[in-house]
Amino acid sequence: MNFKKKIIAITPFISVIAFIILTYFGYAHPGWMVFLLIPIVPFLVGQERIRFSYPLIVTAAYLAVGLFTKFEWRWNLGWVIFLTIPIYYILITPKSKITFKSSKNDKFFEDDSL
Repeated sequence: MNFKKKIIAITPFISVIAFIILTYFGYAHPGWMVFLLIPIVPFLVGQERIRFSYPLIVTAAYLAVGLFTKFEWRWNLGWVIFLTIPIYYILITPKSKITFKSSKNDKFFEDDSL
């Protein structure tokens, strides 16, 4: 196991320890954010590459509007923009994912009635 994989494997334990320490000092509410290190560390150490996708863009837009706008943003109503993710994938399906190939064992595509 190389060094990058060891760092990725130990990240959950480091996050739990950091959360316990932050909770002890009274910072439990903002302390939960240390758990975001678990999915982020593989990108930071270069094990994986960031792929830009629609869910990533929606999440970034949600956070940007919530954090950087001066009007009163209702975080509890913001979840509605996340409903656009399944709608996007229902309406815009890549053509390479739709296949109707029949196999030799597939009886559904055989027409023996004619």
